[in-house]
Amino acid sequence: LNITAANGCKMYTKQNKIFSHLRQMVPFLAGLLIFSVHFTCTVEARPQTVSSNGNNASNARFGAHEYAYVSSWPIVDRKLGSVSAVALDGDGNVVIFHRGSHVWQLSSFDTENRYQEATGGPIAQPTVLKFNRNTGELLQQWGENLFYMPHGLTVDHEQNYWLTDVALHQVFKFDLNHSTTEPVLTLGTRFEPGNDAYHYCKPTAVAVLKSGEFFVADGYCNGRIVKYSAEGIPLLSWGRNSFCRRAFFAIPHALALVPDRDLLCVADREQGRVQCFHTRNGTFHSQYSSPEIGSRLFSVKYISSDGGLLYTINGPQFVLNPVPVGGHIIEMASGNVIGRFQPNNPKHAFSNPHELAVTDDGSEVYVAELNPQMVHKFRLISPARPTGSTTTTVKPATSVTRNEGENTPENGRYAGAPGMNSALTAGSIGIFSIVSTLIVTSLLVILMARVICFRTGQGSSSRVDEVPLRNMGDDEG
Repeated sequence: LNITAANGCKMYTKQNKIFSHLRQMVPFLAGLLIFSVHFTCTVEARPQTVSSNGNNASNARFGAHEYAYVSSWPIVDRKLGSVSAVALDGDGNVVIFHRGSHVWQLSSFDTENRYQEATGGPIAQPTVLKFNRNTGELLQQWGENLFYMPHGLTVDHEQNYWLTDVALHQVFKFDLNHSTTEPVLTLGTRFEPGNDAYHYCKPTAVAVLKSGEFFVADGYCNGRIVKYSAEGIPLLSWGRNSFCRRAFFAIPHALALVPDRDLLCVADREQGRVQCFHTRNGTFHSQYSSPEIGSRLFSVKYISSDGGLLYTINGPQFVLNPVPVGGHIIEMASGNVIGRFQPNNPKHAFSNPHELAVTDDGSEVYVAELNPQMVHKFRLISPARPTGSTTTTVKPATSVTRNEGENTPENGRYAGAPGMNSALTAGSIGIFSIVSTLIVTSLLVILMARVICFRTGQGSSSRVDEVPLRNMGDDEG
């Protein structure tokens, strides 16, 4: 028994040495994994980052982007609720989505994001109102007894209405030629938050491609973008639980398509930035932010005039020395803020704007506001600019940071467009190979160490739990 115990003690000592070496390797392997993640986030997709330095090299061009406030529009014969969204239909009419008597308060949802006021029933009054763009006359109203907490509104190229409800955790598609009470497509489960491909948690917005494929910003809880086929089948998603700051959203609040560049731009609300991604595969393309906009950005829209412009609206800033609440126009080529718009009358000053809409030529801008409950209209003072077909490319200002291999226009085409080689995709594949190799190598090291442990102990006799330690001498421990 003493011989067996002595042999067991020696084997136990050898194993301790081996496991000691393994423990010493753990920090190395952990460091290797951290490095691989950091490397992935650093070089992922070799993106271009466009950020204004606040100097506004294009200040001289503000004269081409001056807007006047249009008061007494629209003609409203009722009290509106919080206006969460505004859009333009194919005829140029203005459509709004409002919350009626329902108000989003701290008590509206529990800690699991379940709506607490469902027993009160849906909003009784019409929540979707359509106005004549010129006269402000009410043309159509619908949406009563359907919604609980309206949020996003999109009218696609086929005049379908896409609406999101954060209380229901659902997305709806309405064909008004079919019905204004029965959606032709419903995504998400009624009052049931979730984070899989068929559940949402307070979805915020929808963007629809000409192909019928569409994107949903699953905003407040999941912080992700989900792409679907025209039939509503999930294709891909990104943003949720990402290690990389570029792929992490702090409330993706609004979406805008950039058709001439095959991009989807996202208003990342609580990070005060616009991020643009390739519509085909969701890879990162560019980012826009400015000290003039501040730390919160609620909405973004795109027009193709002047080489491509992003219209944004910020919101109240919960910081010292906050920037004013207002609308900003960003030149995509340079990242500079080249225009602003806000009411010139303190009586109509922005307080909590939530969404905006812009005509294709930029001649008019509409802003939906939660409180006060209203819609603002702005009209371009200078002549409207030409759209897409006659745009000119503006040379980048010195504030633009560009990386080798980025997606820049060549002969009117963009790298990463369908049918072309994408540096983003190639970079992602290369990074995936590197990370995979590191992980496999780490697993092989651990496996080899395990084999060595068993060989050293010669099978079952090496098991420490079979050695009667209580019978060992004190000097054998």
